[in-house]
Amino acid sequence: MKEDVQLLIDLQELDQHILKGRKQQEVLRAEQEDLNCKVQKLDAIIAQLNQEIGAIEQERSTLNQALLQEQDNIEKAEARLPEIKTQKEYLAVLKEVDVAKKQAKDVQDQISSSDDALATLEEDRLEKQQQLEELRENNDSRANEIIAELKEIDDALISEDIKREKLAKHVPDNIRKKYELLLVRRKGLALVEARRGNCLGCNMHLPPQFFNSMLKKQGIDSCPHCNRLLYVLPQE
Repeated sequence: MKEDVQLLIDLQELDQHILKGRKQQEVLRAEQEDLNCKVQKLDAIIAQLNQEIGAIEQERSTLNQALLQEQDNIEKAEARLPEIKTQKEYLAVLKEVDVAKKQAKDVQDQISSSDDALATLEEDRLEKQQQLEELRENNDSRANEIIAELKEIDDALISEDIKREKLAKHVPDNIRKKYELLLVRRKGLALVEARRGNCLGCNMHLPPQFFNSMLKKQGIDSCPHCNRLLYVLPQE
């Protein structure tokens, strides 16, 4: 039984190291995902800005055409003035010119407003593009580090899994099955020491008769409180 205890102690130590490696992998992969998400987020923002800029540029092109049309209307109307013979017609053409000038001013105001909006969006886009460039540069460096770290952990885990398989073969089946079940349920702590009448897993006091029996057997028992596997070290 003493051999079984030491086997389980060694197995749990190895399992805890394996679990630690897998958790490190999870953290690194989450960091990878976070790096990718940040790039994707900026890409999406820039794509949206491009869409808004494109819409304003299209609108501005339409407004420019409208402005040219109004300016042409003004020129044509003013060119007719010297040829007009009646006061009534003269006043009508003047009104036509005034209306065209007002419409031209309205269009020009819209163009100015579009130019301001366009300048703001282009400035924002440039800023985001610079941020994206810096982010990608930093990400590339960190991404390579993460890949190297993941490979190092993968290589270590492959070696440790082989060691574990060999070690687990020497643990009696009934103990190993219970141990592996508890390893999952108790988050990597299936086997604990019983010391001074207490379970060091749940810190609950063990029945005196139960603890004394463990001291005599020097084997493996189950904690009546948390169900973890218990062992005792030889008393000095």
